[in-house]
Amino acid sequence: PTTKLASTSLPHRSTPLCVYKGNLYCQTAASSIAQVPLSSHKLIYSNSKRDGESFINNLQLNRLPAALALATKPEQHQIVAKRALHLLDIELAIRVYRSLNQPTLVMCLEKIRHIKEKNILLGHISMISGNFNDAQNFFTRSSRPILALEMRRDLLQWEHALHLAKTMAVDQVPHMSKEYAQQLEYRGEYAKALDHYKGGKMAIPTGHQSAELDAEIGTVNTHNAACDGGLARCMVRTGSIRDGVQVAQGLKDVTVALECAKILESMNQYEEAGAMYEAGDQPEKAATLYITETKNLKAAGRLLPKITSRNVLVMYAKAKEHQEQAYGEAEAAYTQAEDWDNVVRLKVERQNDLHGAYKIVRKTRSADAASMVAAMCRKKKEYGPAVEFLVLAKKTQDAFELADAHNCMINFEEALIGQVQIKDGVAPPANREDFMLVAQHYDSKKKPMQAGQYYEVAASYTNAMDRFMTVNTEESVGRAVEVAGRARSDALTNKLIDFLMGEVDGEAKDPSYIFKLYMALGNFEKAAKTSVIIATKSQEAGNYRAAHKSLVETALVLQEKKIRIPADLRRNLMLVHSYLIVKHIVAPLDDMDNATRMLLRVARNIRKFPAHAATILTSTILQCVKVGFKSSAYEYACIVIQNDKYKAEMNDKHKKKVESLVRKRGKEEMNDPQEQNTPCPICDAPVPETVLDCGNCKNTLPMCVVTGKHMVLEAVSYTHLRAHETPEHLVCRLLLEKKKKKKKNIREIHK
Repeated sequence: PTTKLASTSLPHRSTPLCVYKGNLYCQTAASSIAQVPLSSHKLIYSNSKRDGESFINNLQLNRLPAALALATKPEQHQIVAKRALHLLDIELAIRVYRSLNQPTLVMCLEKIRHIKEKNILLGHISMISGNFNDAQNFFTRSSRPILALEMRRDLLQWEHALHLAKTMAVDQVPHMSKEYAQQLEYRGEYAKALDHYKGGKMAIPTGHQSAELDAEIGTVNTHNAACDGGLARCMVRTGSIRDGVQVAQGLKDVTVALECAKILESMNQYEEAGAMYEAGDQPEKAATLYITETKNLKAAGRLLPKITSRNVLVMYAKAKEHQEQAYGEAEAAYTQAEDWDNVVRLKVERQNDLHGAYKIVRKTRSADAASMVAAMCRKKKEYGPAVEFLVLAKKTQDAFELADAHNCMINFEEALIGQVQIKDGVAPPANREDFMLVAQHYDSKKKPMQAGQYYEVAASYTNAMDRFMTVNTEESVGRAVEVAGRARSDALTNKLIDFLMGEVDGEAKDPSYIFKLYMALGNFEKAAKTSVIIATKSQEAGNYRAAHKSLVETALVLQEKKIRIPADLRRNLMLVHSYLIVKHIVAPLDDMDNATRMLLRVARNIRKFPAHAATILTSTILQCVKVGFKSSAYEYACIVIQNDKYKAEMNDKHKKKVESLVRKRGKEEMNDPQEQNTPCPICDAPVPETVLDCGNCKNTLPMCVVTGKHMVLEAVSYTHLRAHETPEHLVCRLLLEKKKKKKKNIREIHK
């Protein structure tokens, strides 16, 4: 259509000839050429941007580049860009929108700048401009009418899209029906949505078996499942609850079931909502509705194996207990919920099962449950269990008074010890008063041993020691030593030492108690000295294994505490051990020479073995004669003959042999076999193999517990040494981990 921009008056009796650059040329009556400026082209060549009329005139004349050059405001640029789109000048529109910093429009125009077909281009421009009806008209008149359908679908204008699809793309009608139904359901138009869900269902494709067909069938099934889910929801919302529930259950889709369950719950349809929650794999929610809303405990009970929520289980148990008086089922539910207080309450109040309640309370140690059981026990005059459960209920004073009144203190003690975690023989500070009650009870009953034990647990060490010293038995004295070690009090230690030395009752106690006291106090040096004294007395009494055990235990403790073993303890242990291994050397090892040298080592220290001195010397003499140690045999034979005591203790047979040996002196040469030398493990100097002191480096050498010889560094490994070491056979070990480099350094020092 033609648009009138302005009007210009012609001169009288003139004829228009042409228009050029805004001027009208005409022929006048005088046949001359007259120039008349057109009002529509006024100021179009003005260069002043302030001249708004010039911009408007250029815009109206579609002189867009000139109008753009005169534009000064963003609004004017917008006008130029819209006019450019109207005139299909895409390039100019892109340039203007880019200058306006509108990247979205620039990108949209970049995508359509290559389109040549006018209707398609107009359709896109109309769509960009928001004129969707015009865009649809242009698209439908173009060679690609499907673009109109795509536009409506992208705009979610499903009603228009469906109308177009029925004429252009029938295969897309089900998809669009489903999409439109979902939109309607979101808006709350459930009846209309229901119709479109029904219309959106697709037929299952058929044909020859192939991967493509299987994929297509899977796609159709997914689509139909979405439609059925929508059908179920909309049926429920529109009142067709039974049909909707059937559709949802047939789908076996957890999500759809939960959606329907929530809808039904909001509609107060609790029975159906519970069924849907079951289908949606939420048994706890379903059970809650069955219990609280529908009172359908049978349905709830069916779900119990799947329920883990303690709240739901307790809710079910309470309903069973109060509504149906089904105490057995209520107990099972409480047990599953681990609500032991209610389990115990049922057993005590409803089922009269005290022994079952006992087991539960002893296992769970619940204070409230224990209090209930204790009350019932007192009612039935079962005072022993009542005391026990009062302690578990943390009613210690009540428990003590009941135990004292009914002579069942043993129950109080056992319950108290079972309730309290005793560490190192002492109760925690919070529980010591309870044990003081027991100790004072036994004090009143004149039972000092039991009183002392509980005073010790209560950390009342002075009272405990007084009671143990009063009893004065082997067990009580040992307990007194433990108390002194635990108390670490100089006053108590001195008091106990006076008692052990006999200054209290005039009777000195066994020295082993002094040793145990020093060990308990951590005074290991004094303990070692005491151990040597005890071992010496055992040796003098002929109890060599007891002496050996005492020395070994002390040496092991010192070694564990990384304290140097005293020389006298080391020497005594070496002598006793040498004597004890003689039989093992003779029998299993069959090393008669080494056995003889072990006996000679003992004979040289015969004063350490007074109880069997004559026997040891006689054995040494006979062994020396047997192996050929003639000089040593003669030497010790003379000692025995010259000592009347030794001579009197010998039997006649051995006495004759010894006397005969002394008489033969001088008739033949008497020498001992030469002993083999082996290197010192420290300085490498040669040392006779049974000698345990190196004359070169002045060190005491480590002794093998099996042979009694000193060890050689190259021949003995640390693993071998450990294999022979036992609590009964201790070797005074050097640190054999020292490498040869360290050994060479030691040699250099001694050089």
